[in-house]
Amino acid sequence: MTITHGSANAAVRRLCVRPGSTVTVVLEPRPKGSWPAPHASSPMLATITSTATGQDGASRVTLRAARTGSVTITWGTTGAPVFTLQLDVAAYPVQ
Repeated sequence: MTITHGSANAAVRRLCVRPGSTVTVVLEPRPKGSWPAPHASSPMLATITSTATGQDGASRVTLRAARTGSVTITWGTTGAPVFTLQLDVAAYPVQ
């Protein structure tokens, strides 16, 4: 699954996936410089498997949902994140 985030989008996005799912977050270039490194609130629930920044300034981050639960992935400091992905990992489909 791939989601794209740009400066015009909301600063927080919520997503629900199953364990074992891979999520790629494409962050469009920022007018105020490069994207900060991502941090997972619980690396046991979601692992950041790769990060890359293209020549155009876009950043790609790949996450793997490891276990059921809720995890927050933030770009920037915890107190003032630039972007936050709330990832819920559920054992069954959630609407």
